[in-house]
Amino acid sequence: MTNASEKETSTELEARGSIPVNIICGPLGVGKTTSINHLLKNRPTDEYWAVLVNEYGLIGLDAALMEPVDEHGEAPEVEIREVSGGCICCSAGTMFSVCLRVLLQKKIDRLLIEPTGLAALSGILDTLELPGIRELVDVRSIVCLLDATRLREDLIQDAVADQVEAADILVANRSDLATQEELDKFSRWGERLFPPKKLVSQIERGQIPLESLDLVSERETRINRAGHKHGTDHVHEHEHQHSQADEHAHEHAHEHQHEHDHAHEHDHAHEHKHEHAHEHKHEHSHEHDHAHEHQHESSVESAIVCDAATPIVRKAHHSSITSTIGWICFNELIFEAKSISDWLHDLAKLRGAKRVKAVARTNEGWWAFNLAGDAEDVHPSGYRRDSRFEIIFDGDEGPKDEELESGLRDCLSQASAEALVQSSSLM
Repeated sequence: MTNASEKETSTELEARGSIPVNIICGPLGVGKTTSINHLLKNRPTDEYWAVLVNEYGLIGLDAALMEPVDEHGEAPEVEIREVSGGCICCSAGTMFSVCLRVLLQKKIDRLLIEPTGLAALSGILDTLELPGIRELVDVRSIVCLLDATRLREDLIQDAVADQVEAADILVANRSDLATQEELDKFSRWGERLFPPKKLVSQIERGQIPLESLDLVSERETRINRAGHKHGTDHVHEHEHQHSQADEHAHEHAHEHQHEHDHAHEHDHAHEHKHEHAHEHKHEHSHEHDHAHEHQHESSVESAIVCDAATPIVRKAHHSSITSTIGWICFNELIFEAKSISDWLHDLAKLRGAKRVKAVARTNEGWWAFNLAGDAEDVHPSGYRRDSRFEIIFDGDEGPKDEELESGLRDCLSQASAEALVQSSSLM
């Protein structure tokens, strides 16, 4: 296999031709990461793929939850880059462009982009059309995952409407959890959309067929995009120790909102590379064509330090529309498996909770959690760098950060809790 870390010259890039790019989008908690894991597991063994993941939160968990193993249980080399702390369609757009340009200079055979569920695709597609990028990419199938059990609620979100507008393929994920009536309604809705979609289908457990990625190639027309404006006020805290709106216009009452720069490599049990790019504290206003405004406030900070001296790092941003809080914990801290599982499931049931994700070192090994509503994915994890937890809420009426952190600390094993107390007393 070619060494993918080698960058190519401009002549080599032109000779190689454009890189197939797929966007896997959908609302928060719909199963995008699970679907990408499935695609990585089933990719051609002679191909080197890259994934660019965007997270609204500041902790950076989606990359840690990716387990790109092949059918033999082996871990092929996969390049994974992450942009956290905002949506790559606007507030984190600069870092998206930077990461994208770096990836496109490498010898990769396909790039998968996973935007946050709060991102509209308009800004992402605009970036892919910038000079110096558009010559290197072949934007193939845009796949939008949806949940047939909550179609009406999701379509009210402006960003989801934009994603549906741009998508070539609409997929009802977790179809095994939906009723036949809900699946029939999803199919009728998807098949009535104009312009028509290339495919409207149903899958279970994120199992997107590999051939769907190339259902669209050599585009002859521009990708549809609704355009959008974002509106959130992000206030970041860092504390240590402690349309297709036309067919379904009657279902849309559009209401939506919406850089810390650090890069590091994950010491993963699997040999794939993780590089994180976070941005915040930056005042930003961004407008497209429809109804919200955006202000993003943040500051550039160095790489997160999480060690014996600073064993728990809390990061949060709060907004009247969407808020997020998360923690990174020193990898020598061990959590009680049942306690941490119960705590995470309780968080997922809180009013306004949109998504809960975690990767944790427990007394029963390392475990990954991905919870949204009644859907959950819990499995052993190969990630070993640190424990990470994050919850995204609607609005800013959730529990206080200190209360949540107290619950997290209560899940520590007795030995870890005592070590934490001792460490605090030495400060």
